[in-house]
Amino acid sequence: MHKHVALTVALAAALSLSACAGNAGTQPATDSTPTVNTGQASQESRHADDGHDHDHGTDEHYGVPEVTWDAASEKAVKDTAAKVMGLFARPDVLETTWFADLAPHLAPEYAEDAKYIDPARVPIRKVTDGPAISRDAGNPMTATAMFSTDAGRWTMLLHRSGQQQPWLVTAISPQDPTS
Repeated sequence: MHKHVALTVALAAALSLSACAGNAGTQPATDSTPTVNTGQASQESRHADDGHDHDHGTDEHYGVPEVTWDAASEKAVKDTAAKVMGLFARPDVLETTWFADLAPHLAPEYAEDAKYIDPARVPIRKVTDGPAISRDAGNPMTATAMFSTDAGRWTMLLHRSGQQQPWLVTAISPQDPTS
């Protein structure tokens, strides 16, 4: 579990870094949809001998794809989360079937961990509410889905690597009752 939290923190940190562009490219968007901006226009306006090595020829200076959060993103993450939790909450299914059904929806790191989960030990038999989606306003690539179940509240972390990439689950865990 700590590995998944560390991955989420690392992803958030990577997205918040803006190497040599400072706060360049953070002007508000013309609509209410936040966008990850590569900052190229601001880079080109900086003086060449400012002590930084600027690559003026590409939009991928930072290697971060342009990703937005919109209605389609929210629908896709909700659909994925609901489907995966339905597949996860099947303690009566054989391990091989359970994992084979889940694997296409899991990030590779989590899939490696999940193949050792015994579905008979998953206490959920029924999802009673959710998913409720939350996310950091500046991060359109990672979301948290929360579910109420017959076994308490559960949390699922999801991530996508680009606008047209699928949402993949990076962790599923019971919610800490003290939070």
